[in-house]
Amino acid sequence: MKKLVALTMATAMTLSLAACGGASSSSAAASTATTDTASSAAESTASEAEDTITVMVPPVTNDYLDKMTEWADEFHQQYPNLTMEVIGTSWDDHNTKLSTMAQAGEAPDIAEIAYAALATYVENGTALNLSECMDKDQLADFDQNALDYMTVENNVYGLPLYITIQALGANKDMLEAAGVDVAKVQESGWTYDEFMEAIKNGTKDDTFGFVFANSGATASDFLNIFGVSAGLNNAFNSDLKYEYTSTKMLNLLTAVEEMTNSGYMPNYGVEASQRMVMCETGNAMIFGKAMPLFENNINKNNAALEAKDGTAVENSIPVNYAFLPVPTMDGVTETCYGTVDGMVAFRNSNSTDEHIQNVMKALYFLSSGERAAYVDASTCLDGVCASAREALASMDTGDRDQGNIDCAARMIKTVVAPPTGITAEQTANAKQLMDEVIVPKFQALIAGETTAQAMYDEIVKQATAVFGEDGCDLT
Repeated sequence: MKKLVALTMATAMTLSLAACGGASSSSAAASTATTDTASSAAESTASEAEDTITVMVPPVTNDYLDKMTEWADEFHQQYPNLTMEVIGTSWDDHNTKLSTMAQAGEAPDIAEIAYAALATYVENGTALNLSECMDKDQLADFDQNALDYMTVENNVYGLPLYITIQALGANKDMLEAAGVDVAKVQESGWTYDEFMEAIKNGTKDDTFGFVFANSGATASDFLNIFGVSAGLNNAFNSDLKYEYTSTKMLNLLTAVEEMTNSGYMPNYGVEASQRMVMCETGNAMIFGKAMPLFENNINKNNAALEAKDGTAVENSIPVNYAFLPVPTMDGVTETCYGTVDGMVAFRNSNSTDEHIQNVMKALYFLSSGERAAYVDASTCLDGVCASAREALASMDTGDRDQGNIDCAARMIKTVVAPPTGITAEQTANAKQLMDEVIVPKFQALIAGETTAQAMYDEIVKQATAVFGEDGCDLT
């Protein structure tokens, strides 16, 4: 069905397919039928023709939809002949609405999506290939590691808006009391042994040295986020072999077993809503998952405590928040788990040569400079393009800690994008293994009902049955 949709749209839009070569291909075609002077005049008239570009976005930040209206006005001032029409959605209905519109051939010109959904729109022929449609200098504005997430088969199909990094957060004062040089850890990372010494020292009668949400589906968060400590950056390695069967997984599970058996980490399920609260109440020194933007949440709670207005977390204490990298085991290069959301341009019934070029203007406008910087500042993230970082440099960071800002900026550069070439079948099988085998076994490991070795052996058994020995990394 997807191939049929792609074929139908391609047949109906032959002109727009040729358009992705840019303005130069349009000029060459025009010169075969007219004089150079007439061609130039025609292009000038086309570039000034009125056009409307539709943009569909969810509330990326609390006031993102309001800001989009402002940016649409700014875009119209910059390009008086172009109008940006904003379609606001909720997080709940955004993906469904976009999928339905795209399959009907009436996708918005631009929409915000998570990178994991990108391949679907490339496969059905609705995502525009920016490698052919967009000015190379504009593409060069973006960091390569961020562009890699929006790349399919060596072609770029979207502009990254931000990389959401997920690692660890902590009570900075408790860390320092436990003997940790917080500034050094934020600047250059730390080893697993140093981390273990810290959480040992930070564990008290009513305080865990380390807490990570591990209840239900959040168990997979631990494997994705803390897994980088053992060198597990993705479910598949660069050879497209399933990597949770490697000895890296055994090393990770052995570490979990050590932390729970020692009492440094809870041996029971911790809900996602509990992890930061336990830090705010002084019952956890380090917690995960954590993001840079959690600093805003903790600062808000600190302000509520000071104001004594009754809105602070019950039994909470003032916390000086520190964003931290995940430690690394022997022989592992420091990385950080991240995921990318970005803006993608779509092919629809309006996709003429001139319209696509107008869409490219709007796409770059929304994904770069002050617009991208505003999103980054709101989410406490560093920019993923040079123009956004330049705009961020002049923005007020409020009362954020500079060490947290610098650590987040450093960690974004260490994110490893998933390898290209993973098939839909591999993705589906990996998810099934995670949901039906790894998560239940991981929760049993936390509770002391199985061992790291037994869990690892079961993963290898189940995964080789699915992917075959040749499809698994068994080193």
